[in-house]
Amino acid sequence: MNTQEFSDQIYSFPNRYTNRNLEEYLRVLYALVMGHSHMQPNAFLFLKLLEEAFTATASDMNMQWLEYENAPDANILSHKFTNPLIRTNIDKSVQTELTNFEYLIAVLTFQIAELYRMRDKELKNELRYFGITSESGNVWYNFDPFTNLQCGIDCYIDNLEEEPSTTEIPTDWAFVGQLLEFGRIYE
Repeated sequence: MNTQEFSDQIYSFPNRYTNRNLEEYLRVLYALVMGHSHMQPNAFLFLKLLEEAFTATASDMNMQWLEYENAPDANILSHKFTNPLIRTNIDKSVQTELTNFEYLIAVLTFQIAELYRMRDKELKNELRYFGITSESGNVWYNFDPFTNLQCGIDCYIDNLEEEPSTTEIPTDWAFVGQLLEFGRIYE
């Protein structure tokens, strides 16, 4: 599946699903990913999991996740820039020693913990979609699954070297983690 087709599917979610709380969505996605960890990752599996997370029941919060205060890729904000004059000067590599699957799980637990901590604080800010910084010092722009996923795929496409219609979706678990992190930081 190419990136444009994947993007089109993500942009169709609001026509097919009801938006939900991002923290709950991510908890469901975490459980779904764990249940499919034995499978070979591919774009169709990613879409299936992203879609099921809109309708499945969320598990309870794992309070141990609250120890996660930092994004697993310390370089994530560098991926955000899309100005062609800046693009070549920005390191867009993922800086983590985690495996692809471990990276995705770390992104999910980090984001779930962040959203949980911000529940009665930053998430009450009516202007949060203009960007906020959490108590942990992390930047957030998107707070629901629709905008997180749409901004995530937009950021991914903006950072492609080739056309989205000719670029295949990566077939590793880290792609979903990057999609969620791009969705968190992309305006």
